[in-house]
Amino acid sequence: MENSGEQQKSEKINPKSPSYCDQCEKESIIFDNSANEFVCSSCGCVINNELLNNENMQGYIVQSDYNDRARTGMPESLAVHHKGLSTLIGMGDIDARGKALQPKQKMEIQRLRTWNSRSQLNDSVSRNLEKALKYLNNFGDKLSVNHAVIESAAYIYRKAAIKKLAKGRSTIGLVGASLYAACREASTPKTILDISEICNISSKELMAHYKLILNELELNIPATKGPDYVTIICNRLKLSEKTKREALQIFSKVEQKGISIGKNPRAIAGAVIYLASQVCDEFIRQVEICQVADISTVSLRKRCKEIKALTEVDNLVHI
Repeated sequence: MENSGEQQKSEKINPKSPSYCDQCEKESIIFDNSANEFVCSSCGCVINNELLNNENMQGYIVQSDYNDRARTGMPESLAVHHKGLSTLIGMGDIDARGKALQPKQKMEIQRLRTWNSRSQLNDSVSRNLEKALKYLNNFGDKLSVNHAVIESAAYIYRKAAIKKLAKGRSTIGLVGASLYAACREASTPKTILDISEICNISSKELMAHYKLILNELELNIPATKGPDYVTIICNRLKLSEKTKREALQIFSKVEQKGISIGKNPRAIAGAVIYLASQVCDEFIRQVEICQVADISTVSLRKRCKEIKALTEVDNLVHI
């Protein structure tokens, strides 16, 4: 039985195999990409590269980590003017081995750098995109919107740049209008005032560029709904989450009763928030709500009376 076991072991392990390790007598030699050398996965012995040739390279098991994100580069994105597919020639005048280049080679590499930069920004649209998309990423970070909204805004601005809408107009105005349109498409609660403050332009100028984009690009932007106004006003007033949820519940019941039909959604949202703050014992004045919602105190009181009129029958608000 012992002889048969030794014969099976000798049949499995071939000392002439290129993956055979002399130290542990196992076929466990692999290639480590991180260290760029051949090692034994069993005992950790490093194999001398001089003992290897190209014929034996095929017998080794090569480890490759395709999940290593450092090797893949940046993902493709519309928010970058070259979409993440650019070619960059480094500024260091050294080769892959770390040796300094010859003077003639330095001149050739410098000439390649020059033509590389010229080829990437060789027309007015590319130069405008490089400038505008930097503004877009900056404004998106300040507004704390997600990456999908920034990508959508970049797509809208690219369409406007291709149609030459940026020619003779404010780049920041078009960027802000594209960002506002993207927020409306994604139902992100951002208003014209929020974006105009970030872009440092007037809301009138921003609205003019927004109307230009809507007409020229034929965008189908959904209307802002009442719950969106409730969220916006609550966030600006820095109300608690309990009050916000109570306001949304009251608003859904108001919509079911049909009170909000034909009325200003900001006024309905302000009245709902005022009533919810009373239910949750969170003091807030009517003037503060009117300033944030951009409505008059008369409209707010009328909407509050209409909603309170239903409390006697349906008990929408327990005040």
